Amino acid sequence: MRTLFRGRALYTEKNRIWVARGMCFYAIDYDGKRVTQKYHVDGGVQKVLASNRLSRQLLREGIHHLLPLRNGDIFLTTKKKSYTIGQDGSVKNVFTGYVGNKPAHQGVCVTPDGTVFFGEYSVNLDHKNDTSLYRSTDNAMTFEKILTFQKTVRHIHFIKYDPYEECIWLGTGDADAECHLMKSKDNGNSWEAVGAGNQDWRAIGVCFNETSLVWGTDAGSVPDQNHINRMDRRTHQLETIADAEGPCHGCASFSDGRVFISTGVEGGENEKDRYARLKEVKGSQVIDLEKKKKDIMPLILQYGVMRFPLGTENTDKVVFTTMGLCGGGESVQIED
Repeated sequence: MRTLFRGRALYTEKNRIWVARGMCFYAIDYDGKRVTQKYHVDGGVQKVLASNRLSRQLLREGIHHLLPLRNGDIFLTTKKKSYTIGQDGSVKNVFTGYVGNKPAHQGVCVTPDGTVFFGEYSVNLDHKNDTSLYRSTDNAMTFEKILTFQKTVRHIHFIKYDPYEECIWLGTGDADAECHLMKSKDNGNSWEAVGAGNQDWRAIGVCFNETSLVWGTDAGSVPDQNHINRMDRRTHQLETIADAEGPCHGCASFSDGRVFISTGVEGGENEKDRYARLKEVKGSQVIDLEKKKKDIMPLILQYGVMRFPLGTENTDKVVFTTMGLCGGGESVQIED
């Protein structure tokens, strides 16, 4: 692995990666050379807070998600605001009023027909908030609520398009009764419950191949052992193929069929040590590729994680962002 960029990798395409530092974003190629103009969003206090890594992480500032849209525009999220940016850099729409600061890391997606999905995420320990899924069919110019959990889950963990079944998968958490894996075959109009009821269904995302779905469990702040699981597409039978040393904060499937899982450090009682790990899943075998120790900064500032950008299915280049780990506060790594 080598360092490609100091900042965050947000979305990968075949020949480029969309990256961000503070409130600035642009695309680079896989050698680290900038290949688009630099874009900027917001100003004032938010821009100042996002320019410093420590305040950016503590206050959850900066750019968190980026999705290239079908019409060439860009949709991105910041703290409590989401923007639709035109190709000339102009702000075409601002989306606000949703619950929480931002979606979970894999809580937004865009489908091949251009539909944008956006899942609410808040801490919500007391279940004070309903949690909703939004949809846009006009290139992120307007959003409608299409699904609401009425105080039955804490938050939405992910919303993801499956190219094999041409459907949408959605996951929720965190307590056993709140963990659901759901599926929609009609672009979010109706939903089928596939699995629920314990920590094995608590995932921050899912990876796809022709025969199965693969994920790592995100059992943080509970005593349950974390697992790497595989579910048969046809039978929905769930199989544990390996234990994990900590909660799984990242998962990605690539255009060449490879599947990767990353574990994180958040200080839970079920964690083996203070290392985040990068793993490759090959059938029933899980191979450790890389590990990095949590840095000296407190966990409230930033968990130690390796986060994959969205859009990994577009490329065979393995890229991820390290955060809260020794060797760099926010650093984009690429597989050599």
